[in-house]
Amino acid sequence: MKENTGKSKYVMLGMLARMPQTGYTIKKWIENEYSHFWQESFGQIYPTLKKLVAEGLAVTSNHTQNGNGRGQIVYTITDAGRKELSDWLKEEPEIEKIRYELLLKVSFGENTEPEVLLGHLDNFIRRNDKLVKEMNGYIELCGQFKEQDIDCSYSQLTALCGAYIYSAMRDWAVEAKRIIKEKEDDK
Repeated sequence: MKENTGKSKYVMLGMLARMPQTGYTIKKWIENEYSHFWQESFGQIYPTLKKLVAEGLAVTSNHTQNGNGRGQIVYTITDAGRKELSDWLKEEPEIEKIRYELLLKVSFGENTEPEVLLGHLDNFIRRNDKLVKEMNGYIELCGQFKEQDIDCSYSQLTALCGAYIYSAMRDWAVEAKRIIKEKEDDK
């Protein structure tokens, strides 16, 4: 399980501030919109939602969906939850911690063959190309929502950040490949 930084509470409050949701819809939304910079597991989501209810920051209601008779718990933010979210948004963000195993491997690259690193970098480039496309697709989707008078400008900004980050990482990997190949050619 991912380390709980205590921010799950605010992720859930932010999601509920948009609209009432189930734990499942929160998980799917996080996977689709935030996966380039934030992850939450079901093991974090459901206990956090229960805690929000216990603290009076959210309330629950049961809804039957699609006539299948199966009830789902829908969570809705309270006024106290909106205040808690607003207070947190005013706090200075913590400094981000980045972990890329690829960077460790490149750093220790003198201990392996250049082809190994070049292969890792090729995979990294492909992965980042795919992620840039996903972010650009989300940005485009937000544009379509705007045409329907649905404002997702702030979500669009997070996708734009993802597109810039993944583009920069891809560009770095291309340059790293060039430098490794040049180093080998000099031998």
